Amino acid sequence: VSMTRYIAKVKCIIEASGLEHTMHDSGTNIQGEYAVVARVVEQCMQSVLDSGAPRVICYIKLGARTDKDPSKEVPAAEKVKNYLASDKH
Repeated sequence: VSMTRYIAKVKCIIEASGLEHTMHDSGTNIQGEYAVVARVVEQCMQSVLDSGAPRVICYIKLGARTDKDPSKEVPAAEKVKNYLASDKH
């Protein structure tokens, strides 16, 4: 069973929210204030159910930090790429 049509609707909901996000094969990363992210996830799940899916399973991993501004943080994959391109390894 293809999930493409459901994922496409979810992508549209997340984009309309204005939240920073990245979709990949293993899921979707969303950044933002907890209440906004929670509301958007609820909308996404309801959209999938409303589109005819018999069930939705959503795994959520939450994190917060006060030591750095996450919007200015370099993504881990980019850090690894930069490290491998340097003479440090």
